[in-house]
Amino acid sequence: MSRRVFAALFAGLALSTAGPAAAQTLARAPVASPTLLAGASHDPSVPTTQQVLGWATGEQISRPAELRRYFEALAAHAPDRVRLFDYGQTHEGRPLWGAVVASPANLARLEAIKAGSRALSDPRATSAAEAERLIADLPAIVWLAHSVHGDEISPADAAAATAHHLLASRDPAVQAWLQRTIVVIVPSQNPDGRDRFINSFRAGFGVEPNPDPLSAERAQPWPGGRFNHDLFDLNRDWFIQSQPETRSHAALVLDWRPHVLVDAHEMGTDESFFFPPEAEPLNPLLPASTLAMRERIGRNTAQRFDEIGQPYFVRQVFDAFYPGYGDGWPAYLGAVSMTYEQGSARGLVARRSDGSLLTYREGVRNTFVALLSTIETAAANREQLLRDRWAFARDGVEGGRGAYILGPNPADPTAVEKLAGLLVRSGIEVGRADRPFNACGRQWPAGSYVVSRSQPLRRMAEVLLTRDIPVPADFMARQAARRDRGLGDELYDVTAWSLPLMFNVPAEACGAAPQVATTAVGPELVRPAAVANPEARYGWLIHPGAAGQKLTIALLRQGVAARAMLAPFTHESGAWPAGTVLVPRAGQPSDLSQRLQALAAATGARVVGVDGSWTTSGISFGSAEAVGLTLPNVLLAWDEPTSPTAAGAARHILEREFGLPVTAARTARLAGADLNRYPVIVLPDGSDYAGRLGARGIANLRAWVERGGILVTLGSGPAALVADADNKLGAVRLETDPEDEEAGTERTLLTTEAELRAAVLGTERPTSVAGALVRARTDAEHWLAAGVAPELILLAQGDATYAPLSPDAGANVVSYLGPDQLRASGQLWDETRRALAFKPAVMVTPVGRGQVVVFTQDPTTRAYLDGLKPLFLNALLLGPAVSGASWVQ
Repeated sequence: MSRRVFAALFAGLALSTAGPAAAQTLARAPVASPTLLAGASHDPSVPTTQQVLGWATGEQISRPAELRRYFEALAAHAPDRVRLFDYGQTHEGRPLWGAVVASPANLARLEAIKAGSRALSDPRATSAAEAERLIADLPAIVWLAHSVHGDEISPADAAAATAHHLLASRDPAVQAWLQRTIVVIVPSQNPDGRDRFINSFRAGFGVEPNPDPLSAERAQPWPGGRFNHDLFDLNRDWFIQSQPETRSHAALVLDWRPHVLVDAHEMGTDESFFFPPEAEPLNPLLPASTLAMRERIGRNTAQRFDEIGQPYFVRQVFDAFYPGYGDGWPAYLGAVSMTYEQGSARGLVARRSDGSLLTYREGVRNTFVALLSTIETAAANREQLLRDRWAFARDGVEGGRGAYILGPNPADPTAVEKLAGLLVRSGIEVGRADRPFNACGRQWPAGSYVVSRSQPLRRMAEVLLTRDIPVPADFMARQAARRDRGLGDELYDVTAWSLPLMFNVPAEACGAAPQVATTAVGPELVRPAAVANPEARYGWLIHPGAAGQKLTIALLRQGVAARAMLAPFTHESGAWPAGTVLVPRAGQPSDLSQRLQALAAATGARVVGVDGSWTTSGISFGSAEAVGLTLPNVLLAWDEPTSPTAAGAARHILEREFGLPVTAARTARLAGADLNRYPVIVLPDGSDYAGRLGARGIANLRAWVERGGILVTLGSGPAALVADADNKLGAVRLETDPEDEEAGTERTLLTTEAELRAAVLGTERPTSVAGALVRARTDAEHWLAAGVAPELILLAQGDATYAPLSPDAGANVVSYLGPDQLRASGQLWDETRRALAFKPAVMVTPVGRGQVVVFTQDPTTRAYLDGLKPLFLNALLLGPAVSGASWVQ
């Protein structure tokens, strides 16, 4: 686009009083100009949103279905320049879709362009001469993704404005862009959340837009529109891909291999606009060429914003360290990926704290201008973008040596299978060893996985598998100086995400690749298993771990009887750990063997048939420590005061991953509800449970536990409810600053296990940690740890520590390791490390006949701590059996 047209963009939006709502719409946002580009010349034959939807872009907040209708009109008008595609479906059944806008010549050869982009991403299959031909021929692929958070609303409507402008502009420069680029537009990455926001906005709307910060139209009821149906923050799900929105979008990006990718967001109303360069810390695995091109695009956008008088900021707040974002994950595919953030009106008009007004249309305009600037810069740098992609892939193949080795954890042998599949879903090449082999000075069993460090996406492999990617030292020195001045640190998100650690999978980075034949792995997360001795005369044993728990829950849902062995034993079939599940044949359905074989294939669980019950050591099948299992009727606290993402993650893990249905109940209803139908109640992380439940609710909960209920609390919020002595929910006590004598138990510092036993008192308070992976040890004798690995990895966040329980008060089932062994990955302040050392991370405290299981850190966070899921499921499956509760299921 010419600078004359950009300079003609209106600099501000004058507020006018909106008239009465049209028959089919709400009252509209104030408008100062009939077009977002006041000086632009558009082909009037190209459909506008006014013609298709009944309002000009930015006058209304378009629903996902309305955006789809508009793009369908564009495609019908210009089928040689616009192509729509579906790429998935949300949990609520809404389509996930996008559009390609290109010149007729480029759209006609779209599949060849995609194939060329993939070829340029693999120098092993593409010669240097062929790469030069592709670089000379291919357009750059510009990917524009919008509104991943449903209440970040203006980017989606900016997507419609962008598509219209690319098709309708009479500026020769715009048409030249489409000779050098193709533009892929995903208008709404989270249609479920967007519709939820619009529903609450319209329900609170009056006769005209109200800018008051307290106006009902912007007061979103729990859980708000930010999240998808499962209440996940989709912007942090890109490498774990637990949700259909991110899973299908990631597969699409992997297939297309775009050269530039924008993830367009909104932020607080008082903010202006953010685009890269990003704030520190920067991930050291980001290529220098990516950072340079981000700055080049940013400089161009700065000029465009200067021309319209729009303020912005760079190098603040939003960093580029965590690889799980919508702009982080694609960077390790070689894309120049960026986050854009527009201050949000969260409605049609908002009053900022300084009294000025921000309209929705203004937010749409700003994102629209930034998107055009991105396309403009990509077109001008087409050849450089393609050369950088070729260099990125060559560096991947030539710049790495050795391999990562991933082996099974005996306590949960199928976890490594899921990890391998997830790596493939991120484009990483993974091989499964056909036989045992030696690497890194140790022997690895057949079935271990090998990830070469010489492959095009080496940086993706490194960012996900490296044990610890340190935060740059100069950045941390500045954070230490801020702390000395009483200021908080500037860490935006977690500082550790190593997948082998989070999955509790043995892994090594070896300097030399092992000499072993491997079979390429696909994106499947389960490796089907076969039942050994399927027609056994006595019954079957199920190995503990996540797969075994999934199979067990499936059996319980079918009414099959099963027992859990709470201690280890030896049988002629082998040595079996605590947590093994016994399924006897007697009294069971006649087709039980067939059912088990089907479930073993579906879950990958290890199932062994046994012909007799005799054990040669350990407990017997008829022991009191072989407890009968029933399918627990689980009540999950829902709505305020739970954190939506915490409640959503817990429910997702139980229902979607393990097949265990829950009753999600509004927390306030627990005060007067009959809880006797629920042997287990789960309180997800949140704040002020005491205030929401009230004295009546706490008393009802306490009486239920005393009758034999299992209360499971996840994270520091509900742990505080338990730790308040007035609530009488067990002996757990939160350590506090010693100056606050009323708040709890004075903090102890433990440096040895002897001091743990002595519980020496101390005074030092740790600094809150953004998110680091830490090591902890389990108490193998306790039922909660049955079948769980002896050492676990937890994600430590916040600054809470808890006093160890004495034997008469309960059990410290999981305790942090000592100060020198504690940190596994990420940034952990020294005082936090010392304060956490040897403290309990998971406790069980009895209350009457029942028990309270306290996870001081949330094991369900983002659903990506797979190494902790068996421990969480034990609380729900084994807890009722141990307490002896016999309520109606």
